[in-house]
Amino acid sequence: MKNMKLVPTLIATAIVAFLAIPLGLASDHVDAPLIAQDHASDLGDTYAFLDPNDPSKVVLIMTTNPFVISSEAIGQAIFDHRLRYRFEIETTGDATPDRFVDIRYSKGLGRGQVQTATITLPNGHSFTAPTTPSVQGDTPPELVVTNDASGASFFGGSADDPFFMDNTAANRFVLSSIANPGNPDRTVFAKRAGPDRIGRDTYAGFNILVTAISVPASILTGSSAGNVIGVNSVAQRLSPALFPGQERRFVTIDRDGLPLVNNGLIPAPRKDQYNASPTQADANGRFRADLIQSLRNFGNSDAHIEDILDVIADNGDILRLRLDTPTKFPNGRTLQDDIADAVFTLINNGQPLTDFVDGNDGPFRTRFPFVADPIQPNPLGIDNVDDRTRL
Repeated sequence: MKNMKLVPTLIATAIVAFLAIPLGLASDHVDAPLIAQDHASDLGDTYAFLDPNDPSKVVLIMTTNPFVISSEAIGQAIFDHRLRYRFEIETTGDATPDRFVDIRYSKGLGRGQVQTATITLPNGHSFTAPTTPSVQGDTPPELVVTNDASGASFFGGSADDPFFMDNTAANRFVLSSIANPGNPDRTVFAKRAGPDRIGRDTYAGFNILVTAISVPASILTGSSAGNVIGVNSVAQRLSPALFPGQERRFVTIDRDGLPLVNNGLIPAPRKDQYNASPTQADANGRFRADLIQSLRNFGNSDAHIEDILDVIADNGDILRLRLDTPTKFPNGRTLQDDIADAVFTLINNGQPLTDFVDGNDGPFRTRFPFVADPIQPNPLGIDNVDDRTRL
């Protein structure tokens, strides 16, 4: 399929060729009005990469319920037992998911109590695993990883939000493109960073809920002979039964594939509809006119817009990962990838544009689940010098 060939080449050409700075936007945090009122279903980011310690396995990570503050973590860091957390896996190169990894959590109580996750793999195999409870002490909890006989490993719990970006500058950039179509204010990032060119990471100091699984690639691909998979995360709720005997079904509240698409390119009146739509709707052109107008607002040429649409819409808003190539965005997405600079540059008609935030505020692990420790309350009440990251 067209997109299968273009992902390793087209975006890489569009980003890397113009980028004089590290790869690096995009978050799905609070991207639509509905999920602003439904924090549990609010997806933050989707990551898909080959396990660097065992490249026969794929690591899938979705983050939800953003902006958990450390002083309230024991009451906020609870997975919603009414949600189905789902990784949609596409194996044939089109916009239709073929296989699924589903995670459901037992009812959470917080206050140091453990939830139980039930993980169902695409081959029908299921297993259960405890979450890592959030604690209120000075020392982060030891992360609990469950290894299953299928070869899969699972982690569910709170962690330092792995996403890094100056969200205030990004919002000002997007709003300026709407107020002045074709001539957005590209200086907002440098103005925020100041003379020292150190950007302000909006997500530093905040935790987020992490659902992570490491699974043999063969379980994800099944009988497919291809070496590329697509990954999309969805948070789904059961529809209400309006009358006795009515069949209830899961409906999608939020979805996330490629970075920035809904948050930066879909207009406000259409954001809820975008989140609720399947990836097939992207390929069918439901949001194509919206995407074109937004990309024009950022000052992109028609030819460049078509190249972007070929990746983010024609075969669905799906993150694609080659199973025979080391992972680096746009080939999948690792925690370290500086997505913001890459996407800002891409939608800036390929001209380099940075938010001056180049990495996470905490060190990532070198082994599964790879995330950084959750932020704990300020130890013993000691005041630390403000690093301006959260302003």
